[in-house]
Amino acid sequence: MEDVIQKRVLLAKEFHLNGIESSRKNDPPNKMMAVHNFHISIEIAVKSILLKYEIRNEKTLNIDFESMLNEVDQFQKFKDRGLKLPYRQEIRNLNLMRNMVQHHVIEPDESSMVDWRLFSYRFLKRVFNSYFEIDFDQVSRISFIDDDGLRKYLEKAQKDLEEGHYDSASCLAAGAFEYASLSVSSFIPDSSSEFFITSSLGHSGVSRDLQDAFQKTLKRVDESEHFSALLASGVNLSDYKKYKDSSPFVHILADGNQHYDTYSGKVFDLESTAWLQKFVIATFIKWQQLGLNPKIPDHLLEPAIQSL
Repeated sequence: MEDVIQKRVLLAKEFHLNGIESSRKNDPPNKMMAVHNFHISIEIAVKSILLKYEIRNEKTLNIDFESMLNEVDQFQKFKDRGLKLPYRQEIRNLNLMRNMVQHHVIEPDESSMVDWRLFSYRFLKRVFNSYFEIDFDQVSRISFIDDDGLRKYLEKAQKDLEEGHYDSASCLAAGAFEYASLSVSSFIPDSSSEFFITSSLGHSGVSRDLQDAFQKTLKRVDESEHFSALLASGVNLSDYKKYKDSSPFVHILADGNQHYDTYSGKVFDLESTAWLQKFVIATFIKWQQLGLNPKIPDHLLEPAIQSL
């Protein structure tokens, strides 16, 4: 149940963030979408309260909006604490506006967007704190990452991003991606080992130039297999190209440490770094859903964490 609540709480925030983005645009469809998303975020939060405190179960959540609000406020444990949902009148007004949008395609006033953004944020902020003991501002999709090591990398990357350290944030996000992609590539059946092939050539009188050619060919095969594994895992080709354009070159050393090349002429700014962070998080969640278990490989874990 706690996992279900966590996912619902995160979904509420995602809808709220989408609402904010849409509300800042002036065209009618975006303003209508903003109202819907603000309302949905609040509705999900209220339903999460009903589930968390077992006021209702999943199968009985299909009730009208006002009834949901009343059931939360009438719950005896909340009444004993004097706890009530905030901004009830504003919520009713938003619900009415949502109905006008949905059933009559009424365009919201542009001036009302500021009000919806502000009060929906304040509502969610207080509800997350009072009913879930969660800081709304700290909730992020990173909490969905199963592997503790990858999660630490992305949390540090997010902190650096927010503080304007875009080079560092890009390195950490790219480093996490390269570690995780190694674990995804492990799903490919083992091919011939470059070490055994090239070492046997060294004892057969084959020239050094030919040995180098074999090594380069086998390295290219390994790179192609790795790239094929990423594409098969659901990574979009254009997104992967954008990832390469937005990230520093990361080389995972044999001892588990990383080397970052940030001097290739690439510019790591807010836009590119924020996109990189979102791409990496979304890819990890997708891999988890496919059962690929993205993680920092066990033999690289200790030096990877120490480098943080």
